[in-house]
Amino acid sequence: MNALLATLACCSLCAAALPAAGEEMHSARADALFQQAQTLLDAGKVEAACSKLEASEAAGNSIETLLHLADCYERAGRSASAWHAFQEAQAVAHAEKDAEREQVAAERASALEPKVMRVVLIVPPLSRVPGLTVQLGNNTIPAASWGAGIPVDAGVQRISASAKGHRSWQLDLSVARGDAREYRVNVPTLTPVPQPNSDRRTTFRTAGFVTGGVGFAGLGAGAVFSALSRSADDASTCARGVIQCTPNRSNRTGYGEAAAVSFAVGGTLLATGVTLFVVSPAPDSKEQHAPLRVAARVAGSGGRLQLEGAW
Repeated sequence: MNALLATLACCSLCAAALPAAGEEMHSARADALFQQAQTLLDAGKVEAACSKLEASEAAGNSIETLLHLADCYERAGRSASAWHAFQEAQAVAHAEKDAEREQVAAERASALEPKVMRVVLIVPPLSRVPGLTVQLGNNTIPAASWGAGIPVDAGVQRISASAKGHRSWQLDLSVARGDAREYRVNVPTLTPVPQPNSDRRTTFRTAGFVTGGVGFAGLGAGAVFSALSRSADDASTCARGVIQCTPNRSNRTGYGEAAAVSFAVGGTLLATGVTLFVVSPAPDSKEQHAPLRVAARVAGSGGRLQLEGAW
């Protein structure tokens, strides 16, 4: 039992030591990267030093490293990145109750703000198609930030917009170093992508089935009205025992007209349905066609159905 307890205690101590060892390794790596950055700065290799400081800050998450990184950005002429890093350092120092570093970061950020270049994305209401995504570089800009100044570093900034069912748009904007001003960019209305042929084929065939089905129903109604018209002229429809009885001719005429209209409309719809099914575009067809529609016209003398479009 004593041996078991000793083993468990040893395991517990080892488990507790693992996180501490991991933290020490990260800290050692962060310190090594920081020293490499200082060497590069002394050699005048500012961009390379900033990359080392970025890696050091990610490994150690030290406020001191963050302040040095912000200073490196400023030396490299990346005013927006430096301004943002000083603001982040200010927030971290405030959370750690480090008043001295918080004041330093705040003063550096305030001094940089007038030098920061900004991009203003103008997205008119007509350009705001459903699902529109606007990006600045690799960052998606939320709709709440459209129309507001977004800090950017000098250099080429890629602006893009995309939405499902539309052609994407992009613009490479050259931001001049030291030019502290706003760059206003209008995002155009995206062009809809032509409907795929497979969708048009499905639309044609579905319309053909529906129209043909209605046509069958119309022919059925015509058959019913035709039967009613014949029965209306049958003398046997008179009530038994009534001597003076003549068939109702007005009913016969009405049923006959209804049967004629039903047959005509039903036959036309059936023929239209078959036509739609037959002329549906092939899956690999790339031709553009005019929209197709079926329109019904009713007049005092009867009805008419017309098929409009091109195929």
